[in-house]
Amino acid sequence: MGILKDASVEKKNFLLNLIEGSLYSSSGSLISPQTVLPALVAKLGGGNIEVGVVSVIAWVGVFLPQIFASRYVEAHAWKKPWAIKYGLMQRIFILLISLCLLFFGVRNPATALWLFLILYTLNQILIGVTTPGWFEMFAKMIPTKRRGRLFGIRSSIGGLGAFFFSIALTWFLAEYAFPLSFALAFGLAFLLQAASIIVQSSLIEEEPSPIVERKELFAYMRELPRVLRENIPFRNFLIATGIQILATMPMGFYTIYALSQFRADESVVGTFTLAIVAIQVGSSLGIGYLADRHGNKLTLIIAASALFCANLCALFSPSLEWFTLVYIFLGVNLGTELLARYNISIEYGPPQQRATYVGLMNTVLAPLYFVGMLGGVISNAFGYATVFAIGAIVSVVGIAFMLFKVEEPRRLHAAAHSIA
Repeated sequence: MGILKDASVEKKNFLLNLIEGSLYSSSGSLISPQTVLPALVAKLGGGNIEVGVVSVIAWVGVFLPQIFASRYVEAHAWKKPWAIKYGLMQRIFILLISLCLLFFGVRNPATALWLFLILYTLNQILIGVTTPGWFEMFAKMIPTKRRGRLFGIRSSIGGLGAFFFSIALTWFLAEYAFPLSFALAFGLAFLLQAASIIVQSSLIEEEPSPIVERKELFAYMRELPRVLRENIPFRNFLIATGIQILATMPMGFYTIYALSQFRADESVVGTFTLAIVAIQVGSSLGIGYLADRHGNKLTLIIAASALFCANLCALFSPSLEWFTLVYIFLGVNLGTELLARYNISIEYGPPQQRATYVGLMNTVLAPLYFVGMLGGVISNAFGYATVFAIGAIVSVVGIAFMLFKVEEPRRLHAAAHSIA
């Protein structure tokens, strides 16, 4: 009877995670940092440096707080209250951005730009604080060999939802004047994210997690170099991922380049977002099954190869129509890389330190996202083509390192068990 009950709870959690994740990921098309936010910053009077800053905020804001949050998460036996509390706080900032644009977008664009940057920073920081608790909760509820499948299915369903919301975004941008167009996009994103937190509150956390006694911050930080020193496979994975992050430098500039180079209408932002989410509907499902069967190293190589193709297309596309290929390849990368990165990171360490490994990974990698600001400096000095070329070259280096230096953790575990 207990087995049936456990199976029933696992099935319910799988379904609720699927719905919650699909709702949340659907909202991403309306506030995409790769398409929507660069166009918004430009509309508010920002230049390439400000666009680069948004790219930095999007990633560093999420990743840097995680190692600090992790030490608190590990000291809590129950992870769900943490995920709900900070997840709810994060969603409020999306609503505040919508209101900020509505009230200041035309009256005072400079004020609106600064308020947007501040609110968006706080939003991303809260995502970073929430993530270790949420992911630990997720890892408890979903068995290892079903995680890739769940991520794949919900990315596909979320991508389908994002496809329709991208159509709504295109309509907002075409039919409504600024700032109402962007305010509506953020408002709708808030509603979707609010619905997702309601679904998340129904998840069942059956058992407490093993508690790791919370150490003083500096004592905790001193342990982290030991993990990197002793866990060589994890360290090599971080190096490979770091190289790939450097290859993301052009991401924030694709849209700005297309708008200026091809004299495109603002509504093309919606078209680009459609291209991203359309490819994710099919690719995420297939890649999720590949991850379950063959491990996450393969999916990371696929993601890195897609980013290389995106940079190459940005460099050589002769027209706006051809430039859409950039976003198709970018969609494959965005729908694959981050989730595979999270999944593989927790497989390198013991279960009681999952939050530490996720937090350590993101904190070590976070400073590399400042490469987005460097992209702004390089594009001002040498043009966008130089940024795209650098991104393509670095992608090749990262793919090679991933192929030859990174070990699939499942094979390491299998080898360890066979020896034992």
